[in-house]
Formats: sequence, C-alpha cells, structure tokens
Amino acid sequence: MNSNIAQLLACLETETSLVNEFIVLLESEAQILAEGGDAEALADSTARKNIYADQLTRANETRLALLTALGYSADRNGLDAAAHDHPSLQSASQHLLERTRIAGELNTSNGTIIDSFLAHNQQALDTLRVLAGQGDLYDASGHTRPGGKAQSKKIKVG
Repeated sequence: MNSNIAQLLACLETETSLVNEFIVLLESEAQILAEGGDAEALADSTARKNIYADQLTRANETRLALLTALGYSADRNGLDAAAHDHPSLQSASQHLLERTRIAGELNTSNGTIIDSFLAHNQQALDTLRVLAGQGDLYDASGHTRPGGKAQSKKIKVG
C-alpha cells in the first residue's frame, strides 16, 4: 500500500472516530431534549458540537487533499473511485459514509425538536403580550423591545 493510500485510510478512520463521538453527543442531546430541553445542558451541547464541527472540517479537508493528491476528485465520487481502485479503503469508506448518514439524521431530528421548542416559546410570549395588553415584550434573544415596557395608565380615583 502506497503512502498516500495509507494516509487516506488513517484519515478515514480518524474521521469515522470523530463522527462516532459526534453521534454519542447527538444522542445525549436527544436525551436532554426528551427530558424537556435544559437550557444550560443544550448550550454545553452546542459548544461541544461546534468543537466537533471544526475537527470534522479539518479531517474532511485532509481527506479531500489526499484524494486530490491521488488523482481523484475531491468529493464523494472521488472517494468512491478511490475505494473501488484500492480495496483496502472500501470498508473504511463505507463505514464513514454510514456513520455520517446516521449523524446527519440525528442532527436533523434534534434540530426539528429544537425548532418546535422555539415555536412553542414564541407562542407563549405572544400569548403573554396579548394578556398583558402590550406590544412586543421581548425579541428573539429575550431582550426587551422598545415599547414593550409597561405603559403607565392614569387612573382617576373618586
């Protein structure tokens, strides 16, 4: 096995390992969401997901550079062609693609749940605005909006 093929195999294995760790994090996030979506735990999960995203981006860039150095296109077709031409890459390539598919599905599912929570919270805020007889109380980030402060009404007694 030539050096570039060995490096590509090692890169595929590293990338798969990172995706597997990312899947564990996504499963943990799904559990947090199932339990009601603790804000602090979700913020921690998001921070950790961003770290994995950076690591996966670097691994992906390495893989694409290795594919190019081997004369393949820097995309899925190039990986498929390399795996076809070099059987030692087939298992690692298939495993990476399968694990990446699973991670994508989990991330999409979690995103859908988070969107649902956000929509529910927005509906609750809208209801509070109506009940309070006020306009916009909060913006999307939870800060008070201009005009959202309680307006004093003069009440005449007697």
